[in-house]
Formats: sequence, C-alpha cells, structure tokens
Amino acid sequence: MASLGNALSPDVLHALGWALIHSLWQGAGLAALAAILMALSRRPSVRYLIATFALAAMLAAPLAGFLVSIRSDAPRHALLPMTALQIADTSAAPLPGDIATRVERAVLTPAAARFLSPDRLAPNILPWMVAAWLCGVTFFSLRFAGGFLLLERKRRGKSHSPAPHLLAICHALQRQLGLDRAVRYLECAWLQTPGVIGWFRPTILLPVTALTGLNEEQLRAVIAHELAHIRRHDAFVNLFQILVEALLFYHPAIWWQPAHPPGTRALL
Repeated sequence: MASLGNALSPDVLHALGWALIHSLWQGAGLAALAAILMALSRRPSVRYLIATFALAAMLAAPLAGFLVSIRSDAPRHALLPMTALQIADTSAAPLPGDIATRVERAVLTPAAARFLSPDRLAPNILPWMVAAWLCGVTFFSLRFAGGFLLLERKRRGKSHSPAPHLLAICHALQRQLGLDRAVRYLECAWLQTPGVIGWFRPTILLPVTALTGLNEEQLRAVIAHELAHIRRHDAFVNLFQILVEALLFYHPAIWWQPAHPPGTRALL
C-alpha cells in the first residue's frame, strides 16, 4: 500500500475512491433506466442503441465524478499537520471553512493536527479500495489480451480458406450489402458457431461443423448475419464493451445481460 501511496497523491486516491463508491448507485440507476426503456421498446435496433448508450453513461458517470472531486479537493492541501507555533504565526495560511472557525482561538496540538490531516479525513478504506480496483483492472485487461492472442494464434495456424463456391457466395453477399471493406473469410474446426474477429480488417470465421448440412439459403443467411455485424461496426462496440467491463468489473450491472448490446459477444 505504501507503493500505491507514493504513486498516487492523496487527492487522487481520495477522488478515485469516492468516484468508485458513487459509481455503484450511478450504475444501478442507469441500468434500471436502461432496462425500463428496453422493455418498452419493441425494435431490436432501438434496444441496441439504449444498451450501448447505457454502457457509455456507466463509464462517463464515475469519470465525471472523479474530475469534479479532484478539483473540489484542492483546498484539502491547507489541512496539513500544524504545530502550536504555526497556529500562533500570523503569516501561516488560514484553515478553510468551519474548521478555521473552530480552531481560530485554540492551540492545535500535534494529536489534533494528525486528526485533521488529509489522511485521517479520507477514510482509510479508500487506498485499499483503489488498490483492489487497480488489481482487478489489470486482471481483466490481461485476460482480454490473452484471449485475443489465443484467437489470433488459432486463426493463423488452425484456419484455412473456404471452398471456391463458398467464397463466391460470401463475396456476392458482401456486394449486395454494399460493404466495400476488405473482409477475409476462413473456415475452421475449433469454433462451434460463426464469428467475426478483428476491427479494421475483419475476418469472418466459418466453422465446418456448423455449416455441414445447411442448404444454400441457410448458408447465405448465416454469412449475411456475420456481414451485418461488420456493417453495423459491432466489433468496435464490442471493444468498447470490453473496456467498460475491465474498468467497472466490480459492478453487477456491467455483467447484467440487458446492459449488453445484443449480438456483440461472439468473439473478441
């Protein structure tokens, strides 16, 4: 904990800790509002937008709280430990607010000075809370990075180009949807359902087991569904969702299914 105190100033620890505390009721309120709006909406596209904006609001609320708190905590620097001689000195900086009124004509002993220090005014649990939060963010970030590297390894070593007739169907559907982006198509045996991987140059993974026994109409529907994800930029929404989950992993609303944009969690 000492290393954390050296890395972060007391004001940052105080503001970050209270931002995490306030995010609990803020996230719960936003999730409840999103659930109500999604229940009243019949169109999947509207529910998708509501869920996405709810995730953005859940991330923006603690960030705004941290910025407001870090600015309002500036006067706390005046509450430094003071001795009786410093109180008697007229050149010493005055204490702010009600505390200055209470000690205006009193001698501030070292014990009282320690009590009025920023470390005592801020709850002792805040540094531990921030440290636990940083450990959680590190864990979920490493989990995401490891999962992405594993997918990339399997994509490169355990996937191959589809048959010419299947590739022709993919290109035809891509032209019908008006997608002029470079999309790669691969067949694999290590997935159970189709998925999309990648952001700027997406790759559609077509499992051999899932495509076996499908007629051409069903096959076109499966491929069109994956192309619709690319057209809607779901991969970037998925990346943003992973970022929110890593930062707000401690909040149950983040893992609550209605708060997730539908159709974006197939792959990283």
